[in-house]
Amino acid sequence: MKRWQPVSVLSDIRRGEVAGVRIGGREVVLWREDAPTPTLHAWEDRCPHRGMRLSFGFVRDDALGCLYHGWQFGGTARCRLIPAHPQVRVPASIHVHAYGVREHAGLAWVSMDGAEDFPAGGTGPDNVLPVRTLHVKASVGPLRHAAGIAPDAGIAWHGPVGLAVHEPVAGQAMLHVVRVADADGPSSPALSRWAEQLRDAVESGAGIAPVMNGLIAGEMA
Repeated sequence: MKRWQPVSVLSDIRRGEVAGVRIGGREVVLWREDAPTPTLHAWEDRCPHRGMRLSFGFVRDDALGCLYHGWQFGGTARCRLIPAHPQVRVPASIHVHAYGVREHAGLAWVSMDGAEDFPAGGTGPDNVLPVRTLHVKASVGPLRHAAGIAPDAGIAWHGPVGLAVHEPVAGQAMLHVVRVADADGPSSPALSRWAEQLRDAVESGAGIAPVMNGLIAGEMA
């Protein structure tokens, strides 16, 4: 099934920054241009020259540069400069595989399989603040169930708080927490601590209901 997956809070990919993520065992690089209104991109995390991870690279003049030999790839994912041969016109066949990417609800959403029906059902409002992302040593299923995420949804909303999950590799999960800006409810620091409690409960197999009830009731410091 073609779908969009929430893979990172937007605060982890600011202007001119690069971040590597895994989605279902596949390496993906997220990077944002350094222009005044920077575009977010999601590509295969591999330079077509020598296979170096592009997430080790750098952003310069709205292009992602490979750390190994400095090859630069513009927003279209085509190579636009080979520093060792600056006068060479780079063939259009030299490019990085690009994925669909959207910014919504404080999250970066990536489609690995050409999904076009964004936004997925119930992604929520736009005036959202990222809180944090946590690695959870448990499979995605139990965490999605604990977070109350429906099978066909990418995020679940509990009042002003959004919980999203994606699978980096089999048997592990990433939990993304966001909150609606200027809404009544727990602060970002309190939500961050609460998310750690949820992670610990899922990893240990302890009772999840009291943790989720604390979120719903707003009973957190």
